[in-house]
Amino acid sequence: MTGHLFAHLWSFRVKALSFAALALIVASPALAQVGHDPASSPFQDLEYRQELTPYGGYGYTRLDPAGVTPQGGSLVGLRYELYLGGPVSLTSDFSELFSDRTVLDPTKPRAQRVVGTESTPVYSLDVGLALGLTGRRSWHRLVPQLRAGAGVATSKAADEPEGYKFGTPFAISFGAGLKFVTGGRLQLRADAGERLFKQKYPDSYYKTASDNTAVLTDTPKSYWTNHGLLTLGVSFLFDR
Repeated sequence: MTGHLFAHLWSFRVKALSFAALALIVASPALAQVGHDPASSPFQDLEYRQELTPYGGYGYTRLDPAGVTPQGGSLVGLRYELYLGGPVSLTSDFSELFSDRTVLDPTKPRAQRVVGTESTPVYSLDVGLALGLTGRRSWHRLVPQLRAGAGVATSKAADEPEGYKFGTPFAISFGAGLKFVTGGRLQLRADAGERLFKQKYPDSYYKTASDNTAVLTDTPKSYWTNHGLLTLGVSFLFDR
């Protein structure tokens, strides 16, 4: 299970480094800004300290070995951002993933084990820090950003009395985004992120049914899984 976490972190590290390299290429014209007429400079100071962003998008999930966790679907959310100093901002995020899941009865034979599907939205809340890769300026109205935070994910998904339960696990979040500053109080942004958390299978998934099969055999009971998030939003800017 630790290996899964390291694999997800390494995957995000590669993505983040690629995004950062692109941002540095974008920001490199700053070296040529000496003697540049401010009126025609590609760089513009960011005037507002706070942002409120409703957004929508899609969340994809890693299929779990038993196939019972909430699956991918559309999502909506609200992000708040407060500038702290330098290139750093405080950020918080609340989202709802509209998801369905497969319901199993582990006491049944394999051919009769699937009970059906049910709607099981997943709610997530996290708080973290965001790093603006061009500082407190935009370049040609673009502001690349990296984010990291922590919080919780929760869902009512549960099979009683001794079946699978999603619960309210601790979650680690990572993300990268690109803002487009319009010059007014509105801003467009696109974000990609990962949310990692643990899930646990019940003992009943490892017990054999009448056909001598079980839902799982040598799969660990506790493991790390993730939601990948792709979103688009419109920000309202305030507090100069």
